[in-house]
Amino acid sequence: MTVARMAICIPLFFALGLEARTQASLSVTPAEAAVGDPVTFRVIVQTDSPHDRVRLETGSGGPVWEETARRQLPPREMNGVLIREIRVTAAFFRTGKHQVGPFRLILEKDNLQVEEAATHPVAVHIVSVLDESHDDIADLKPPVPVPGSPARLLPWIAAGIILLAGVLLGWFWLRRRHRPAAPSAPPLQPLDEMERDLAILMGLGLFGRGQVKEFCLRLTPILKRFLFRNYGFNAAEMTSNETLDNLRRHEDDMRIREYFSMLLDLSDRVKFARFQPGPAGEVQLESHIREMISCFRLRNAREPKEMDVSPGK
Repeated sequence: MTVARMAICIPLFFALGLEARTQASLSVTPAEAAVGDPVTFRVIVQTDSPHDRVRLETGSGGPVWEETARRQLPPREMNGVLIREIRVTAAFFRTGKHQVGPFRLILEKDNLQVEEAATHPVAVHIVSVLDESHDDIADLKPPVPVPGSPARLLPWIAAGIILLAGVLLGWFWLRRRHRPAAPSAPPLQPLDEMERDLAILMGLGLFGRGQVKEFCLRLTPILKRFLFRNYGFNAAEMTSNETLDNLRRHEDDMRIREYFSMLLDLSDRVKFARFQPGPAGEVQLESHIREMISCFRLRNAREPKEMDVSPGK
């Protein structure tokens, strides 16, 4: 009977010895601490399994505790067994007796899991920073009445000044907004406007400085604005030929049509064909402009009512 029992126990002891290649232990220092004080968990791993890394999983402390630091000491070997030590620092947020653990340890080699072990749980007692005598804290001294100081009125005075300034600015703005606009001067008649703009252009002396192209670039818009206001067709969006075709349908005086044709043709040749009129060109151009305006003046004297088509109507 004894031999039979030994035959059954020998394989069992052999199997237990194979599974116990890695052992892990967990201890805590101090076992009793106040809320917020550091508590150190000491994890010791003893193993003869070949590995190159130990991974410790403490789990989530939840609302009770939180891990604040972790340090792994250099491994040491004793009697063919490799000993590793990992120290975990934590802080507890709730008082009472808490059960921490077990912690899970995973041995890895070449990023592959070789073996897994777990520690036993440990108990930690967390006490309040206040003892029973501090449950009802009283004032060291009774409240001291402080007499009123004018300085405490400064914020209210500043707020009142800012409010008053805002009201005054708003009143001035509304008054200025609703102020009736000054009556504007009536617009010039189309012919008067063209005569004024042409006089300003001739007074710039662009011809004398050799800036003939700049002169023509300014001359064309003046002429086409007059045609728009006086005859009602948008000459600014038309070519010179289209402008003259529309002018023939609106203007019966052949001399006026010839003056416009001459001025627009001169502008096109200077702008696009690089034509450069001689010194006499400015005198001749000014003479044609005066004669064209005189034709309008003479006709307006016979016909006092002149049509004015304002822009946008």
